Amino acid sequence: MFTRFYVVHLLGLAGLLSSLSYAEDSNSSSESFSGLPNMAAIQDVREKKSTFFNYLEPMVAQVNQRIEGERAWLHVVARQIDLGFTLEYWQNAYLEELGSYYKVDEDIGSQAYFYQMFQRVDVLPASLVLAQAANESAWGTSRFAVEGQNLFGQWCFTKGCGLIPQGRDDSERHEVRVFDTVFDSINAYFRNINTHRQYVDLRAIREELRHLNLNLDSQYLAWGLEGYSIRGVHYIRELIDMMQYNNLAAFDQSAFYAQLNIRVNDDALK
Repeated sequence: MFTRFYVVHLLGLAGLLSSLSYAEDSNSSSESFSGLPNMAAIQDVREKKSTFFNYLEPMVAQVNQRIEGERAWLHVVARQIDLGFTLEYWQNAYLEELGSYYKVDEDIGSQAYFYQMFQRVDVLPASLVLAQAANESAWGTSRFAVEGQNLFGQWCFTKGCGLIPQGRDDSERHEVRVFDTVFDSINAYFRNINTHRQYVDLRAIREELRHLNLNLDSQYLAWGLEGYSIRGVHYIRELIDMMQYNNLAAFDQSAFYAQLNIRVNDDALK
């Protein structure tokens, strides 16, 4: 899929998006990441937290950048359709690819398609992602984090797809998914939050914040995660406490389109 750098930068150069104002890291699309540090070996609590957050934050930023690029491209194509343009083959193919990835079953290019896509193709604040990663992986020390590169406790249901949780009931079939890299785990987490029916409330909160032209607030969004844990509301309050205590909002960066003056430049489409 296209990254934010390639999609958004090219759209800006072509004049397709007007009034852009954001900083762009030209290396974001090719950045490589090392393996999970040995978190259990770090005894100092402050050092452990700093190591964990600073290790994950660039990966979270890169996923968000990719999603920003996808959303920007969708806005341009939606406007082209509104203006009566005939889409190129590659545009239709990419709409289909994105629709499949975000699990949208509506007719490609229809109003219903774009409505669902704009609900799903959007970023998550780093503070929320970091808090969940720390909570679910015990600061990167859990068995699933160390052996499976899985920081978010994501399940799978095909035999052999992951690690069997200790104490799993004989009648249950779920495993905890194994990933090749931590970065793969983060990508899968984003896709899960942006597509699974359990998190429709989070996506609705995010959509409303966009409608009101407000920055995404992790403490609001967290209330859409009640289905993530059997602890329900207690889990949400725990995440909010972690975000506040560790000042995780300092890691948040607003998406470039989270401002009133971003729009598709119709003149550049002609």
